[in-house]
Amino acid sequence: MKIKNIVCSGSFNQSIDLLKLSTYCPYLEYGKNRYPGAYLKFDGHSVTIYRTGKYIMPGMRSFPDMTQTFERVKEILSPFTNVDLFTVPEVRNMVCSSQTRHELNLNNVYLELICRELDAVYEPEAFPGLILKTQDCTYNVFSSGKFLILGCTSEMQATVAEQYFLNLIDTL
Repeated sequence: MKIKNIVCSGSFNQSIDLLKLSTYCPYLEYGKNRYPGAYLKFDGHSVTIYRTGKYIMPGMRSFPDMTQTFERVKEILSPFTNVDLFTVPEVRNMVCSSQTRHELNLNNVYLELICRELDAVYEPEAFPGLILKTQDCTYNVFSSGKFLILGCTSEMQATVAEQYFLNLIDTL
């Protein structure tokens, strides 16, 4: 399994004057009339900051990347805010990819999943993959055997979800 994307968020626990901050912080892009948040852009990352002090960090590739990016945000904003009030980011969503041992006939897989009363959708005219929803996550499954796991909030949860799906496919 490989992590493709982590979206996390947190709070600075203080109001942020985005207009003033955009004047002094060269990393900040703010268009008040375009979007209510500002974008802190650096090192290939874009962190969305709101005047309420909330922030969103999309596009993280790993947990160390998430930590390093947060530390860089604190470094950039330290002249303008009280970084001691910042909360560490919490994972809101992960996208992971994995692979079955063989290619899949999605028509057959779909029929088997429906027979087991699982929440599956397969409409190849609309989307080339099968979508399977479980209580913990959603899977996008492709005929090549590749699949995405969406909606997990921890690496352990994603690992369990991957194993669940691989076991499920082996029993079909």
